[in-house]
Amino acid sequence: MKLSLDNRIVKYYIGFMNKYEKQKIKVETLPDSFKMSDKSTLILIRDLFEMIKDNNELIQLMDKKIKILELKLKN
Repeated sequence: MKLSLDNRIVKYYIGFMNKYEKQKIKVETLPDSFKMSDKSTLILIRDLFEMIKDNNELIQLMDKKIKILELKLKN
């Protein structure tokens, strides 16, 4: 059951990254004169740290899954 939860997390993460790639394209089309408010900058930084935290959790989950699969292969 734990592995199926990990798979759902991976699917969510992949969907999130696809959304990120779409946003990246939108940002690149902004004019050079574009300005962001301080509040928007702080929100962006907060969201970035949340993404990093989530990514680290995903990496840890995937490492655990790999270790479980390696143990299964040894037996």
